[in-house]
Amino acid sequence: MYMKKTTFYSFLFLLISSFIFAQNITYKERNPEFEYFDFSNDTIVIPLKTPLGLDNKTVFTSKLPYPIIFIHGLNSSSETWNSSSNFIDFQYGFTFGGRFDYCLNANENDGNTNTNFYPTANADIAAFDGTTIQNGDYYYVNFRVNSNGSIGDNQLSNQAAIVKQGKAVKNAVERVLTLTGKDKVILVGHSMGGLASREYIQNSYNWQADNQHHVAKFLTVGTPHGGSNASDTGLGWFAGIDTHSEAIRDLKITYYYSGDQGRYLFGGIEVNNSSNMNEHLFGADFFNYDVNCNGAIGDNVTGINQKPIDNLIDFSCIIGKVNGSSTDGVVTETSAKMNNYFPSLTYPAKYFYYTSIGIENHTALPSQYFEIFQGLDEPQVKELAYTVETNKDYIGFTTIQETSSNSDIDIYKFNISDPMIVNINVSDIVTSQMTAEIQDMSGSTITPISNNSGSFLNFTATLASGDYYLKLTSITPTSSNYLTPYQFNIATTLDTDNFVEKGINVYPNPFSNSIYLDQVEFTKGYVYSILGEKVLEFDNSLQTLDTSEIAKGIYIITLENSESNQSFKMIKE
Repeated sequence: MYMKKTTFYSFLFLLISSFIFAQNITYKERNPEFEYFDFSNDTIVIPLKTPLGLDNKTVFTSKLPYPIIFIHGLNSSSETWNSSSNFIDFQYGFTFGGRFDYCLNANENDGNTNTNFYPTANADIAAFDGTTIQNGDYYYVNFRVNSNGSIGDNQLSNQAAIVKQGKAVKNAVERVLTLTGKDKVILVGHSMGGLASREYIQNSYNWQADNQHHVAKFLTVGTPHGGSNASDTGLGWFAGIDTHSEAIRDLKITYYYSGDQGRYLFGGIEVNNSSNMNEHLFGADFFNYDVNCNGAIGDNVTGINQKPIDNLIDFSCIIGKVNGSSTDGVVTETSAKMNNYFPSLTYPAKYFYYTSIGIENHTALPSQYFEIFQGLDEPQVKELAYTVETNKDYIGFTTIQETSSNSDIDIYKFNISDPMIVNINVSDIVTSQMTAEIQDMSGSTITPISNNSGSFLNFTATLASGDYYLKLTSITPTSSNYLTPYQFNIATTLDTDNFVEKGINVYPNPFSNSIYLDQVEFTKGYVYSILGEKVLEFDNSLQTLDTSEIAKGIYIITLENSESNQSFKMIKE
């Protein structure tokens, strides 16, 4: 119902969001080629993943409730996600929205730090705009960026302080909300990228202009919630990690020689002596000790693991294990378990494991599609449910979840503005059994539980205005079900009892061989079967429809004018 109005309101939200979320960031100019190519190797120019541009004839339509933002880890880049993103492009037809590049040491001075953005004098953060950034299903955040906007490690931007990373995530979230018109995002962080996300989520001063973080789901992939001392070993040095960097300082569980706790994670005073933050036997321990990046040394820092976190986010963690051990080679299982540091979460993080044989699988975690989609699975409790619009197509994923019932439960929230007939359509069901039901705001089931018939599930209910939940339960899912997402639509049509109230005089209902349209204002009209097949099309020159050739059953009548589409149910006897 009201399809054109829905489109108008979506456009209006997109327009308003450009003002609500705007943070007045000035993007630093750069050579346009830096957006497309990595020139850091003297002999090889590497093309970077960039979106396929949408032309004027192509209208992007997302089938995900919320867009995804992928954030990489220490001494890495957004390209670490290419394997998984190429998979979802091919498997699901997802659209890549673009890459947000940030240099986090833009003033090229390792000895001091701040959270100011270019063009503020001596600013440490420079954001670069992209000509190919567009509305999409997912986006990258990239910290492997030099001060001139080229891709590279000259300024150790991808080894910068986590506090600065959180500021960049704030800007990325704002840009995605504005681009997509969505009201929430999904954050996926590999390794330190998970801590960058937490820095954003756990500090309200990092939130958007409306004082909300707008994060619906948070998936960490091999994230050291409790820190890691592995990257400052000889292996880390061999991989190009600078053991004096801000990131190594912030990732520390304890400092090597002084043995005291890592300041960023567990708090304490920003001071360096034989008993505090003492990491190296010879020379300077770190480039600087300004953990909170406020330009001053000596603050008593509150650690990120001492700060509260919003309980109404759907949390998941992917954890690597090698050779039956309790580590992925870089991060221990204990450190990767978010619940160890937030033991009182209302809805604890769910854990999914990737096991392998070898030295480490930490760097392989971002390319494990099965585990990633386990972690990305839709919320299974109503309090965390994704909000979806009616009369819009969406996809969802059936995955193996660690539940006592061995079922995958996905819950979506939707709103009915007027008394409506609601038709639930689910297709492309690949699990052997799926059930569907509608719940009220208390979580009580108010419709009969419907079962799938093969790959389809369909049922109809009459609902009063208000908020509701659609609960889909996939019974005994398999490890391959995620490869084929189910599709669903919550179609609404005007309840017959409200024809007069809405000024619609279409009769009789039930009808037999004719339908009469008495002074109804419309330009085009359609009759659809309950399965969505168009059986009649007519214009406003007709006031009587010949329905003698239509089979008995339930039909949806849609009347279109310049302002809206109105749909309602009629029955042929």
